[in-house]
Amino acid sequence: MQTFDYTNQNHIIFLLLTLIIVALAYLIIKHQVKTYFQERKVRKRIERGNRLELKAKNFLKSKGYSIIDYQSTYQHKYMEDGKVQFADIQPDYIVKKNGKKYIVEVKSGTQAISARNQSTRRQLLEYDYAVENDGIFLLDMENRQLKLIQFKSKMEKRSGRLLKAVIIAAIIGMAIPYWPVKLAIGLILAVLFFVENRF
Repeated sequence: MQTFDYTNQNHIIFLLLTLIIVALAYLIIKHQVKTYFQERKVRKRIERGNRLELKAKNFLKSKGYSIIDYQSTYQHKYMEDGKVQFADIQPDYIVKKNGKKYIVEVKSGTQAISARNQSTRRQLLEYDYAVENDGIFLLDMENRQLKLIQFKSKMEKRSGRLLKAVIIAAIIGMAIPYWPVKLAIGLILAVLFFVENRF
């Protein structure tokens, strides 16, 4: 058996190549193991989420809701630089109770179960905007809680501002004794009301 000779150039090259091959093999195996465990973790989380979504069906029925639809695809139409675009959205459940139709989004985990979570809130807002409904629920399957989420529309905000302006103008109008000023305030309010409802 030949012993390793540190003065022999071929032996040194062989040693370096062996070390490089071992290091590369180690890095590849480490990467493969890490990827396997990451994918396994994601797979388990998805499987758990799917199980909870199916359990949500029984939970909703126990609360008196009838299931109309489960994960159907709805198309959301929007404009981008004047061009019509379409996006597919897929709410978990569409349910009905007392003649009213609701969207139910089922969430699990620690963060997504709250509307304070940015991604969850944006998802619910898009569903609320794109799918005709009488309300939207976030179903937290970790705590078995059905939360009604309500978004204030632009129209409601405008109406609220207009109502405040009308009340303030009415109070000012009652305080002012001059009819021409009252008439001017009335005309301004009529114009505001017309503009607000037109746009």
